[in-house]
Amino acid sequence: MEYKVNNLFYSVGPDFLNTLRSRLEMTEPVNEEALRKALDLAISRYPYFSVKLERKDENYVLAYNPEPIPIISGGRAVPLGGDESQGHLMVLSYIDNLIYVDTSHFLMDGNGQFPFIKTLLYCYLKELHPEEEFDTSGIALPGSEIPFAEADDDPFPENEIPLKPLGIELRPKEVLKLDDLPQGYEGRADWTSFRMKVKQKAMMRFASSIDGSPASFIASIMYRVISEMHPDSKLPVVCGMQHEYRKALGNPFSHLCLVNILPIVYADRLRDKSLETLNTIGRGVMILRGNVANDRVYVNNHVINEKKIRDLSLDDKRKYMRDYVIDNIGENTFEVSYAGRVPFSGLDKYVTGFTPILDMSLSGGISIEIFAINEFFCINIMQRNSDTKYVDRFIEILHENDIECEPESPEHFEINDFVMPR
Repeated sequence: MEYKVNNLFYSVGPDFLNTLRSRLEMTEPVNEEALRKALDLAISRYPYFSVKLERKDENYVLAYNPEPIPIISGGRAVPLGGDESQGHLMVLSYIDNLIYVDTSHFLMDGNGQFPFIKTLLYCYLKELHPEEEFDTSGIALPGSEIPFAEADDDPFPENEIPLKPLGIELRPKEVLKLDDLPQGYEGRADWTSFRMKVKQKAMMRFASSIDGSPASFIASIMYRVISEMHPDSKLPVVCGMQHEYRKALGNPFSHLCLVNILPIVYADRLRDKSLETLNTIGRGVMILRGNVANDRVYVNNHVINEKKIRDLSLDDKRKYMRDYVIDNIGENTFEVSYAGRVPFSGLDKYVTGFTPILDMSLSGGISIEIFAINEFFCINIMQRNSDTKYVDRFIEILHENDIECEPESPEHFEINDFVMPR
C-alpha cells in the first residue's frame, strides 16, 4: 500500500529536519512490555502512520512498513527513516516515567498526532490497570472503523479555491532577530527546554480580564520580555503564531500536517503599552488572519506547489520546496503554539505532563508550546542556548500579575535526525 506524500517532505535536508517529539510524563515508571502491546494495538487503528519514505522515480511516496515500530529504552531520539527506526517515521522511546512519541512533523501535526496518543495511552493503561473503567467515547479504539476523511492522504482540491480574504499578510521585511542565540543547528547540543506549570484558573482569570486568550497572553508577555531585553532595537518584534487550517480545507479530521504561521507584528511604538492593549492587538490579529477565508490561502499554496513541482526532477522539487518553507516559516522573532484543551477522556489521571518538543532550526530562537492538562497549563519555552534571562523575566512578569508558576529544572533536549531515501 502506498500513500501520497505531503509535498513539504521535499524540503527536508541536513539543515532542516522538522521532527517532533511529544513528551508524556506518567505517574508510574514505564513498563516496556505493556507499551509494546499498546503500540501494536494502537498502530492497527492508525495504519497510515506505519510508513516509510521511499523514492519512486523522481518522487517520494509513503509506503506501508510492516516492521514493528521500534521502542527505544533510554529516551534517545534515534534517526527517523534509518536503520534504528526500521525505516519508520514514528518511533517510541522511554526512560523512567517518561514516554516520547517521535515523528516527522510533515507526517502529522499535533492535532493529527493526538488522537493516536490517546489510543496508545488507553491501550497502555488498560493493560496495566484492567480494572479501570475509562470513558472511551472520545477514543478511537483498536478495531473501530477508520473514517476516510481521517485517513485520506490527499484531501486537497485539484484547483485553487476562490478567495475573499478578510486580511492580508503584512510581514515586515526586517524583524528583530535574537542574535544572542545561535542560528540553525549551530550549538544544537545546547538547545534547552524551560518547562513550567501554571494554574489554569489563575492565568485564565487574568487573561480573560484583559481580553486575552492563552496564546495571545503568553505572546504578549514574551514580547514584553524581548522588548525589555533589546531596548535599543527599533525593528518590529514578530510572533509567529501557529495555527491549523483543517476547517478551511473542509476536513477537520485529517491526520496530515496542516499548520500555518500567523504573524503578529509588534511595532516599536507598542513597547510601553499595557498587557491589556497587547492582548487586544494579538487577539484581533488572530481573529482577522485566522479566519477561514484567509486560511484558504494556505490551501491554495499547497495546490499551487503541487502543480509547480509535478514535473520537476527530484533535486529541483527539493530545492523549490526548501525555498518555499524557509521563506514562509523562518522570519519570526519567536513562536507560540497552543492547540487548545484536548480532552484526555480520563486518561490524565495517570499523566502529569505533556510537552511537545520542536526542531528549532527555523525558529527565531525562542519557541513556546502551551498545553492544558488537569488543572495546569504546561508551558515549554525552548531556546537554542541555556541563557535564562528571557525565561527569568517571563516568570517575573507572571508573578507581578499574581500568577504563580512551578518551574522545572532546565533541560537540554534533542530532536530526531531524518534519514532521506536514496
